[in-house]
Amino acid sequence: MNSISRTRKRKNERGQILLMLAVALPMLLLFLGLAIDAGFAYVTKARLSKAVDAACLTTMKNLSQGQSVAAALGTNSFNANYPTTGLDSIPPAVNLTFTTDANGNTLINATGTATIKTFFIRILPQFRTVSVADRAQATRAKLVMSLMLDRSGSMQNNNGWSALPPAVTSFVSDFDDTNDYVASISFASNATVDFPIGHHFQTPITNLMNTWNKSSFSGGTFGPGGLVLAKAQNDSVVTTANIVKVAVYFTDGLVNIIQQPLSCNGTPTLYNFGGYDSGTDVGFFVPTTGVQVYHYIPPPTNQWYLCGPPSSDPYCTNTPTNSSCLKNDAGFIPSGGGATKPFTRANVTAEAQSEALATATAMRTEVPNTVIYSIGLGTSVDQTFLQEVANDPASPTYDPTQPQGLAVFAPNCPSSQCTAQLQTVFQTIASKILLRLTR
Repeated sequence: MNSISRTRKRKNERGQILLMLAVALPMLLLFLGLAIDAGFAYVTKARLSKAVDAACLTTMKNLSQGQSVAAALGTNSFNANYPTTGLDSIPPAVNLTFTTDANGNTLINATGTATIKTFFIRILPQFRTVSVADRAQATRAKLVMSLMLDRSGSMQNNNGWSALPPAVTSFVSDFDDTNDYVASISFASNATVDFPIGHHFQTPITNLMNTWNKSSFSGGTFGPGGLVLAKAQNDSVVTTANIVKVAVYFTDGLVNIIQQPLSCNGTPTLYNFGGYDSGTDVGFFVPTTGVQVYHYIPPPTNQWYLCGPPSSDPYCTNTPTNSSCLKNDAGFIPSGGGATKPFTRANVTAEAQSEALATATAMRTEVPNTVIYSIGLGTSVDQTFLQEVANDPASPTYDPTQPQGLAVFAPNCPSSQCTAQLQTVFQTIASKILLRLTR
């Protein structure tokens, strides 16, 4: 083949390549545009999904304020998580609807839509904009909750008496007054159910908090009794499917009182005893009222005092007495059995902690189980004990086979920050509970 023929052949090949490129280039650009616009749509879908999930959860968490308020807050959450940009041809929107499931639990359905402007495939009129949609659904289980509040005398000295009522009022307002079950329990030298577990709890608990003042707090810390009452209140509710049981334990100090029947001149009589955070002395109290009737100073003093008006807790000023019906009692028997232990502060404190932890474990292991949260105020709380009560992962005895709770603390009491910090702590617990309710 001569050089002229070879030159003509190369020119023909170049012409064919140019022709093929001219034909293929629009297709390549189209596919490139599709890839870029599809990627943008994917990113938009991810943003939309996050915003729809946030709207759904926010609506559910605020359902206690009514559906209209909850929906408005949910919409605000959607807008905050997916703000309008110049790439949206139509502002993004979310639609929130309320239904119920077979168990009567509230369902929230959220549907979000966004319409975006394309970059490359807009050369095709039908693809100048692309619509993206996402859905989410949240179910809120019914709540069965007992709230245990320390009203011991030490609360007078750390601002707890003034910080606790507003924190509790705000806390109970976070829950569904119509469908949730809530009980309010308080403990000092005795333990009482102030509001039996049931619906429509917000007003009576708020009214109770409004009556509490500095003088409402006195006596020791019968924490085990508060836990026993909480278990009984939670267990009294006939459980159904999709229900969450919770107990919230609040205190500012040590558990230091237990309850047992003691031999009173041969007649078994129920007493609460303990009541002091330091020293070796032991007080004896009427279980129903918390009124102190005896004060005992162990050996070497080994002296009983008969308490009565006008003496008051924690120390009686009456003269020593030999008429105590308990003076010949050797002590108390630990709940786990074993030898009788003398009435001393150390023995009672150890037993109080043991009984409280045993009840907390029983609540977590029953069916359905109870999730326990604990709150400590001030600097005198035993943080390890409260972590054990809650089965907090930070606890040295954390058991991963039992429901995980949380222990939180408000140490800045007394101070000007006490009230605000305690409210924040209670809201932290409320958020944990609401998150557990929302599925």
